[in-house]
Amino acid sequence: MTKKRKLRIFRNVVCVLLAILLVIAAILFFPLNGKKHVEIWSSDQAFDIGKIQTVEKDPEKAFKILLLTDTQLWSNPSDNAACYEQIRALVEQTQPDMLATVGDNVSGATSRFLLKNFIKVMDSFELPWTVVFGNHDNEIPMTTLNWQGDQLEKSEYCLFQKGPSNLYGCGNYVVNITESGAPIYSLYMFDNGRYIEYDDGSTREVYMGYEQIAWYAWNVEGISKSAGKTVPSMTFTHFAPPEMKTAVESLCVQDENGQYTVPEDYGFGICDYLPGCAPVNSGFFAKCKELGSTKYMFFGHDHENNASLTYDGITMTYGLKTGPSPAPWNSAEETGGTLITIGNADADYAVSVEHIVL
Repeated sequence: MTKKRKLRIFRNVVCVLLAILLVIAAILFFPLNGKKHVEIWSSDQAFDIGKIQTVEKDPEKAFKILLLTDTQLWSNPSDNAACYEQIRALVEQTQPDMLATVGDNVSGATSRFLLKNFIKVMDSFELPWTVVFGNHDNEIPMTTLNWQGDQLEKSEYCLFQKGPSNLYGCGNYVVNITESGAPIYSLYMFDNGRYIEYDDGSTREVYMGYEQIAWYAWNVEGISKSAGKTVPSMTFTHFAPPEMKTAVESLCVQDENGQYTVPEDYGFGICDYLPGCAPVNSGFFAKCKELGSTKYMFFGHDHENNASLTYDGITMTYGLKTGPSPAPWNSAEETGGTLITIGNADADYAVSVEHIVL
């Protein structure tokens, strides 16, 4: 073979490889913005409870919600397979009526494909499921939350809604658990899962938006008026409220290694470190306390924390980390899910919370 022929072959191979790389780059980094979404909310608009999605509870059975958090599916197929195996085992063990996630569902450059597979797996259980976004979902290269929301809304079983576009984030919506058509519990989903830069130059967890708080109050009051009573509720976010940090500091016992343990009088579980929450308190917890509807708050983000404690009449709970997300972002000693059980009418729909360790 002549030198010229070898050089020509080499050039052709290089050109093919470059073409393949360009195709891969186009697939991974072509921006996916999703459908334009415009839904304006105003506090003076008429409230219609019929527009809120519902999941019907069997009056003869307790209603069980299996909470998953920080699955962080990424480019390691082995970790992802282990996470899905854990989810399937949790569903088999708990036999829930509904599934919920509180953010950091996927992460990394290949997340546009991972999200579609995640939806496929979640839909395979043929159960209604909800989802909120976390900071990793928001950090996916060239893939907006708006596009991710489109994929979730296409799901057969997912109850995700983008919600009003003039609220902070993407994915603020409500689901009512009903019995004989009447709401017995409301589930509020909020997008608060991203970092922002504050005036002091630090980059920290975002605070709950003031317009989100106003929208929450409008829904609580509207549902209560429609039902003729204050309907109890739960909130689902990625970040803990600042009050969780206050509660851990004031109520928990810290050992010589810096770990905080929740006393039995207040709940259960541990915090390996103080909760990661916004340095600005926008008043969401205070509004929940004032309205008297929300009794439970659920969140994730801090993988090594699994504390559940009651503070000022509201029980705040870290969902148990689900699956083995990549190091060094995860060193949780226990992983699995969290089972939320709403009892029957004769027990006044009492709620119990339990971590399911796998």
